[in-house]
Amino acid sequence: MFTKDIVGTANAVVAGWGNLGGGVTQLVVGSGLLPLFKVIYNGDSEKAWRTVCIVPAVVAFISGVTVYFISEDSPKGNYSELKKRGLMAEVSAAASFKQGARNYNTWILFFQYACCFGVELTMNNAAALYFRDEFDQTTESAA
Repeated sequence: MFTKDIVGTANAVVAGWGNLGGGVTQLVVGSGLLPLFKVIYNGDSEKAWRTVCIVPAVVAFISGVTVYFISEDSPKGNYSELKKRGLMAEVSAAASFKQGARNYNTWILFFQYACCFGVELTMNNAAALYFRDEFDQTTESAA
């Protein structure tokens, strides 16, 4: 989707927004949507919390379908069209996977991402428990 001269910047921006998404989703769901769902379910916090989690899944699904239909695979066009015109070689999925798995940069990035994403998930989950215990908040307000 991006040319070689800006692909690094584009990937960094997307990665930052992607990691930010988990925290923002938790804030929006916990602070904005949970009170609304509690009203819908007549104050039943457990039902509200379990069903409010469907909202981010639906938003992500709709976003994915939208991107699939309105974006191109690369700056030169869609891969299927490029292959038909002979501008792109046909490569098997197995060969592409082997090439990526043999590149040490793949494993460095894999390790880095595994560490930072694990920390983000831990912080998102542990922060609510901390606020509940330290500031005597309800689970809903701490989330």
